[in-house]
Order: sequence, then C-alpha cells, then structure tokens
Amino acid sequence: MSNLNEIKTRKELIDPALIKAGWDTSNPGQVSFEVPVDNTDIEAWRRLKKKLSELKKSGGLGDVELPKGITDYVLYRANGEVIAIVEAKRTSIDPRSAQAQAEFYVEEIAKKQKTVPFAFMTNGHDIYFLDVGISNKRLVYGFFSPDDLENLLYLREHKADLGSISVNLTITNRIYQQEAIRRICEVFESGKRKALIVMATGTGKTRTAVSIVDIFIRSNQARRILFVADRDALVEQARKDGFESFLPDEPCGRIYSHDIDKTKRLYVSTLQTISNCFEEFTPGFFDLIIFDEVHRSIFNKWNEVLQYFDARMIGLTATPADFIDRNVDRQR
Repeated sequence: MSNLNEIKTRKELIDPALIKAGWDTSNPGQVSFEVPVDNTDIEAWRRLKKKLSELKKSGGLGDVELPKGITDYVLYRANGEVIAIVEAKRTSIDPRSAQAQAEFYVEEIAKKQKTVPFAFMTNGHDIYFLDVGISNKRLVYGFFSPDDLENLLYLREHKADLGSISVNLTITNRIYQQEAIRRICEVFESGKRKALIVMATGTGKTRTAVSIVDIFIRSNQARRILFVADRDALVEQARKDGFESFLPDEPCGRIYSHDIDKTKRLYVSTLQTISNCFEEFTPGFFDLIIFDEVHRSIFNKWNEVLQYFDARMIGLTATPADFIDRNVDRQR
C-alpha cells in the first residue's frame, strides 16, 4: 500500500481490526508493514505474472498489479516465524483479487521457515481467510487472534482424517447413530463447513453430538468446541449427561455473560447468552459449534451468532428436513 487512500484504509480500518483481534500493531515483533519477501524465486514470480495476465484477459481480476516482493502486513509468532500475512486493498477493490499475490507471498515465505503462513485479504470492510493448499478462501467476520492462529497451525500439523477414527461405542452403540456420525464426518472431509443431523426425538441426538465431538478431539480437528441450545435444560443435559459423563478428561465449562472463562476445551451455552456475549470471543476462537434444536434459531434474530464465528457447524433437529434451509447439508 502506498498512496494516501491506501494509507487511510490501513490506519482507519485495518489497524483497528487487527488491534481488536489482539495484535499489537505498534510492536514490530508482532506486526510489521510492507515487508520485502527477500530472495524471491524468479521462476515463481514469472509464473505469477503469467497467471495474473491470464486472469485479467478473462475478466477475472480488476486493476491488480504484479507484486514487487513486498507484502502489506506480516504477523509473527513468538519465535519470530511468520504465522500470517495480510494483503490489503483499497476499499473500492474486491479483496479477493489479492488471492494470487497472497498465495505467492505465502509460498515464498514458506521456503524460508518450517511452517506455511496463513493469509488474510481485506479492503478494510470485507476480510477473507486463506489456508493455501488446504482450503478455499472464505469470508470471515474479523481477523483471528495470535492464539487462534497458533491453534489453527497445531490442528493443521497434527490432524488425522475424521474417517480414520473409530466411533466410541460406549457413547453411541446404535447403528443409525453410527451411520449419522460417519456421514457427518464425510461431509466435513469433503471440505464443507456446515452439516445438519435430523433425528427423531428420543433417538439420542445429544449422544450422537458428543460422539462426533469425541472424534473431532481424537483426530486433532478441534480443540475448542461449543454446544448451544435455546433451553437451559438442554444445555445442562449436554454438559452433565454428555460431556462430563463421556468426556470427563476434557475441561468443560458453561458460558455466562458475566463469567467468561476461555481456558476450557468444551463449552456449553444457551443461545440467548452467547448472543449477548459472542463478541467477547474472536471469530476464530471455536473450532466446532453444535446448535441443538437448530430449527428454532437458524432464521431468527440470533442468526448473527452463526455468521460471526468461523467454526465448522453442526445443527441438530427433530424437525422434518423439508422445513430446514435446503442450503444446509442434511444427514438423517
């Protein structure tokens, strides 16, 4: 970023968003601006030049210049490695146009350290998150905190396929429950980030959800998990009869507006409570969120909670699937 409009975008929009996520923009050990990517691979640079040229000709990009080996923001780990870059565009430019540049910088930086950085692309209003080579870019509500990115890095480096983890039969021993669990695992392994389980009342939705949580934990695909329901009885059932009974070694806590403990692995909350305090968490805090009786909340005023968090999400409902949003993946 170089001209006055771009500097204004950074100072008035991007810097405050990074600060809100817990980054100290005044500390060069955490955040640096306009950092050269030293010893850029000339062949990689030429490939990028060709790619950008082809995209421009096809109308896939607007006014995007070939990067000159300088990334707009660099976010650092405590050990000095780059954990993420931020490519910034003017507010009038779609930040997705920076994807080729972001990928180029990530690949170049990865040649010089042990870990591959994450990437954000933003114009100050919209923010996209990109894990190069792992998942497609996605719109996020805000930047992730240093702890969020460390958590994502750990999950990326240690995860196993969900399908490789056996179902714990002490939690779910019914065939239809196990089938639902496997289908949900297949949905997420395909790259999708939302799924819905439709099961009749009394067939063990809570146990099925706990069993899925168990698989996510043992596969290192989630370390911070939230269970949400719209009634206190359902929340307490999930906490006492679910998590504390079947996953006793995992620290579990209930979220209250006046008492937010961020040191747990498993969390439960009423939808009303989390809707009052969700901004106390960063968008990347939770890895998995399960919404019980989702048909009661998915279209109402609490929909902002679903939009705020970047976590993968599972809805549980006994309502016939015809009454649920058809854009959500359904499993019976």
